Amino acid sequence: MMHPRDAAVISFDCYGTLIDWQSGARAAVDAIPELADVDKAALVARRLAVELEVEHERYRPYDDVLAISVRRTASEFGVELDDAAARSFADSIASWPSFQDAGGFLKRLATVGTPMTILSNVTRASLAVSVRKLGASFDQLVTAEDVRSYKPDHDHWRELYRSRQIEPDQQLHIAGSITHDIRPAAELGATTVWVRRAHEPLPKDVHPDLIVQSLAELGDYWRLHYSR
Repeated sequence: MMHPRDAAVISFDCYGTLIDWQSGARAAVDAIPELADVDKAALVARRLAVELEVEHERYRPYDDVLAISVRRTASEFGVELDDAAARSFADSIASWPSFQDAGGFLKRLATVGTPMTILSNVTRASLAVSVRKLGASFDQLVTAEDVRSYKPDHDHWRELYRSRQIEPDQQLHIAGSITHDIRPAAELGATTVWVRRAHEPLPKDVHPDLIVQSLAELGDYWRLHYSR
C-alpha cells in the first residue's frame, strides 16, 4: 500500500466519498410532492443506474444529467415529473452534505504535502460549492465539464496524468464507487483505496489495494502503519 508521501498526487472522487450524495438525493426526492407514494429508496438506487445510462448517451452538463435521470426514473415508477420538479432535483446538489469525517481527514492529509485533486463527474460550479463545504484546499479539480465525458471513461485520469506529467503508478486514488472510480483507476495502474461506506459486495474482478469503511478508518490505518 502506497504511503501518501510517496504519491505524486492523491486524488479523490467527491460524491459518495467526500459528499454524501445518497442523503442529499433522498432529501431532494422527499421534497418532490409527486413522489410521495413512491418507494423512495428504490427510486434513488435505480436513478443512479439511469444516470450512468444518460451520461453515456452523449455529453451533457451534469445538472441536465440529474434532471433527465430523475425524470426517467420517476416515469419507470409511474410518475411523470414536470420540468420544475426535475430541475429542483438537479439544483439540490448545492445542499448535499459532506460526510462528517471528510473535512477533518482532508485537513490532516494536507499536512503531508502531497498535491490533492478531485476527479468528478459534476460541473465546475457545483463542485466549487461542495469543496467550500469541505473546508479544504485542492491543487486541482478535474470535472466532466473539463474533459467532456463521464467516469468510468478514462478521460479524467488522462487529463490528470497529462497536466501533472505523471504516470498512473504515481497516483493514489481514494473513492467510494467501484464502477465509476476504483475499477477504471485500477485498470490504468493507480493505487486505489475503496471507501466502502455502504458495505457493498466487492466484485470478483476488482482488487483495491486497501478497503476501509470510512475516511476516519483510513486515517487510523496510515497512523498505525506509517508513523514516520
